[in-house]
Amino acid sequence: MKYPKINTIWKRDEKTGKIIEGDFSKPEFAIINQWLITEKIDGTNIRVSFSATMKDGKKTGVIQFDGRTYEAQIPAHLVAALQKTFTVQLFEEVFSEKGLPDYIILFGEGYGAKIQKGGGLYRDDVGFILFDVFVETEGKGWWLDRNNVEEIAGKFDIPVVPVEAIGTWQDAVKLVKNTTASAVSKYPKVAEGVVCRSYPLLLFRNGDPVMFKLKVRDFD
Repeated sequence: MKYPKINTIWKRDEKTGKIIEGDFSKPEFAIINQWLITEKIDGTNIRVSFSATMKDGKKTGVIQFDGRTYEAQIPAHLVAALQKTFTVQLFEEVFSEKGLPDYIILFGEGYGAKIQKGGGLYRDDVGFILFDVFVETEGKGWWLDRNNVEEIAGKFDIPVVPVEAIGTWQDAVKLVKNTTASAVSKYPKVAEGVVCRSYPLLLFRNGDPVMFKLKVRDFD
């Protein structure tokens, strides 16, 4: 399962690629009053998937690391960090209280040194920062809300993308235009932009979360 495509809040001019302020790319964006505004991290999309299996009469599982697509190549030093961070035993411990789901995906960003240009400003090494969790049991899947995502991040001892504000889409635009400093980076760095999820969480008709993104460079 790939992470859903995140639309920029506004449409783009087909010739120039520039955003057309005020022309919403999805009609839902115009009518939602509250958004959970989080920092957009400039890294590489990573999926940490846990698929449950039965072994000796006990439910356990296997872990798989993927980029946005199954063909995407993950840098070797990031793979090593992921393998150190995520183990089958830890997944079992984190999700044991409510019963181990059949399928779990931790969606996040691989970020840090040698990941993107300027990635070393985030941190001296590399790591994984969480932004969404999807679970499935007996064929029924659902997206976890922010509180649950934060709880899971805490149990795995991994960071979660910071919340900049809960507000309107106008608040999100203002944050990006003001080129807010990154709350994640170790060294001074302007945040790449924002990712905004409807608050509380709503879904499009196809089951994808209602969310949009906006980058500082959209206003260049």
